[in-house]
Amino acid sequence: MLHRLNQVKGFHIHATDGQIGHVDDFLIDESSWTIRYMIIDTSNFIGGKWVVVSPDTIKQIEWGNLRVDVALTRAQIKNGPTLETLDVPPSEKLPNYAFIF
Repeated sequence: MLHRLNQVKGFHIHATDGQIGHVDDFLIDESSWTIRYMIIDTSNFIGGKWVVVSPDTIKQIEWGNLRVDVALTRAQIKNGPTLETLDVPPSEKLPNYAFIF
């Protein structure tokens, strides 16, 4: 079944040891049209960071419960790369990636 990415925005992120934030956005590689990162807003849990995780970490999406389960702990997400540490420039300067709104 096909789903639109914007349907997943706002879904709660559940790490292996509890909830940690929600899906805020995605980074797409424009040359291959693959999802490179899922952007997680952790502001309600760890002070306002936008953390990026690989879509390879997604274990399942519970569409009815608006939930994404990932194979990472809360600490791994908390200490993971942010948009700032990835050194991702503003979207208008991204030659290979695009933000999906």
